[in-house]
Amino acid sequence: MTARPRWKVQLPIVFSAVVVSFVAATAFSQWRLSALDRASLDIADNAAPSIERLAAARGEMRRLQILLRDYLDRRVIGAPATTQTIQESRRSMDRSIDEYLAMPVFPGERDLWGDILRAKGELNQAVKSCVSEADRGDLRAADALSRHDVSVAADDLATAITRAVEFDAGHSRDLALQIRQLRRRSTYMAFGLDAACALVTVAGAITLRRAMRAHAELEQRHRRLLEERASELEHFAGTVAHDILSPLGVVGFSLQLAGRPAEEETRARYVARGVAALERVKRLVHDLLEFARAGAKPDPSARSDVARTIADLVEHLSAETTKAGVELIADVDISSEVVCKAGVLMSLVANLTRNAVKYIGDGPVRRIEIRALDREDIVRVEVQDTGPGLPPGLEEHVFEPYVRGSRATQPGIGLGLATVKRLAEAHGGKCGVHSVPGEGCTFWFELPKAPGAALVTSAEQCPG
Repeated sequence: MTARPRWKVQLPIVFSAVVVSFVAATAFSQWRLSALDRASLDIADNAAPSIERLAAARGEMRRLQILLRDYLDRRVIGAPATTQTIQESRRSMDRSIDEYLAMPVFPGERDLWGDILRAKGELNQAVKSCVSEADRGDLRAADALSRHDVSVAADDLATAITRAVEFDAGHSRDLALQIRQLRRRSTYMAFGLDAACALVTVAGAITLRRAMRAHAELEQRHRRLLEERASELEHFAGTVAHDILSPLGVVGFSLQLAGRPAEEETRARYVARGVAALERVKRLVHDLLEFARAGAKPDPSARSDVARTIADLVEHLSAETTKAGVELIADVDISSEVVCKAGVLMSLVANLTRNAVKYIGDGPVRRIEIRALDREDIVRVEVQDTGPGLPPGLEEHVFEPYVRGSRATQPGIGLGLATVKRLAEAHGGKCGVHSVPGEGCTFWFELPKAPGAALVTSAEQCPG
């Protein structure tokens, strides 16, 4: 009896191995995809709708304050006034919060509900009391309730909602990172299985493997490009939020102070401070959005007066540093301009200064000094503090996104220094840090000097 050729014996084994390999690869991919689906659904069906409803509730709460204020003002001047829109706004706010509470929850999220419900109840009660006093004709008592009880309850509710939004946003970020990690591991495992299949195939599989490898590399480059674009968008959003939150905090603080009993001159000063902070928000938003629309290519005709911009910023930050018990000094005796918008320059210096406040520690000397040095074709701005210095090994990573030291005394997510690096390099400059343990840090950035540029006015630096 003639023996069967070896290749005929091996061929079914080889093809069986190929089939088993592809089935195993398919089963593994589907298993990985199910994990990705669960993470994606948590974002789409839980985190995102929760944030949407919380944002709607917060917006309706602010609208309720405006409507209540308008109602009282109309009652004061004897104009026709009705509480219908106030009641509708209050019901809309309650409905948004109830819809949020009906959403699926992440572990630990229920612990935040108590503050939201308590603050909502206090706000509703304060609004009812205010309207009742107005209906009884005691407009002075109603005005006092509006300015104190309603404002305090609204701020408490805004704080509780913000914590819930940050909680859901944090889970969304964790889920996104989990999706990315699962996808990367799945890709690597799929390549390994494909390679194993290729090894047991006939000579023609070599060509197929090369084609698959080329396609995989192209897919990886495309994926890397998409990830870089997504990272740029994420970083820009964080930059805008990071730069706007601080001036908005000044606005809120000024409005609270302006609402308290005080002399007209003092109240006018509080209002002026809030208006100035709003102007800084406007400048930051305008310049950063213009920078983003330019595809990270700044306007080469932009000019900023270094001394004037830093002086404005120091005046703005003085209350903040005084409250933190930090002495803020500015040594800026130059008349040069740099090639960037005033809002960008303000963002650079403000991020370094606020970073210094965060990490200055509890030493006997708490001082921050801002210096501007005029060199041949650049301007170097330094922010030196008397803090404890950077921990060992952090100096080379401190400008990366989401990197934070262990001594921060204020909240944050680690975007300030990353913003400095991004903006400085995008405008043809650079940044760095020199740290001496136990003596402090000197953060600096350099920007190209504007050649032969005339000093611009504030109106030119703060476009419309």
